[in-house]
Amino acid sequence: MLSCLPVSLFSEINSGRMAPEAWACYAAQLGLDAYDISILFVRDRTPSGLKKLRNALETSGLPLAMVATYPDFSNPDPVVFERELIRSLSDISVAAELGGHYVRITAGQEYPGADLNRQLDHICLAFSVCAEYAEKWNIQLLWENHSKPGAWEQPDFNYDPAKLDAMLQRLRGGPVKMNYDIANAMLLGRGLDFLETCFPEIASVHINDVASVDPIRFAGVGDGTAPISETIGWLVSNGYRGLFSIEEASGHGLEGIEKYVLVTKRLLSSAECTR
Repeated sequence: MLSCLPVSLFSEINSGRMAPEAWACYAAQLGLDAYDISILFVRDRTPSGLKKLRNALETSGLPLAMVATYPDFSNPDPVVFERELIRSLSDISVAAELGGHYVRITAGQEYPGADLNRQLDHICLAFSVCAEYAEKWNIQLLWENHSKPGAWEQPDFNYDPAKLDAMLQRLRGGPVKMNYDIANAMLLGRGLDFLETCFPEIASVHINDVASVDPIRFAGVGDGTAPISETIGWLVSNGYRGLFSIEEASGHGLEGIEKYVLVTKRLLSSAECTR
């Protein structure tokens, strides 16, 4: 299954200049199997507002694959932690009411000087609570080897090799599966050996590319230096049949999304042919 998170359209949709359902319908026109949204697209969380949005999204004829959310569970302030947990539970219920299948959650931001083990304990506790709640809604939770969303001031807690390894070890075999991000793995200098280590945990894959490591700058699929073809080839040859999602962040709007969907389809087709 191929989906897309339209990062290039975030400003248009978040500002109200483009409706979320317009994105869903465009995804259908591109021949995608599904589409993704950010939780930031949901402006009205009332029951009537969610029903209206779901009805509008369903006019596309495509399923909603993933809802990207941004909880900050690594925050050392217990009041903020509790607030973030409550917000994340609400995000999961919103995703379920919209018909989503996956919810991407995050560990939280980097807080220099905070106790590492205490942060890990808080993150894993929050993940566990969220996973139990998500199961009731038939939602699969995903965590990600993440870098930094525009909604945050600091990079992700696990945008650090040692912390990423620690999270992977703590979460291995649990109910929260992994959204493997190809570009972010490359940014941390992780190669196919890391992919192989993560493989049993992977339920979805973000396909994106890197234009620059420092400062971090993303690119359209195939225009950067991330090992996209090699990663897709390895996954397919090793039996991966889960979700592929293009995290389209080229900044070239609808035309860019169309271009990079076609590029990704060719890469996936090539991988299937050589399987």
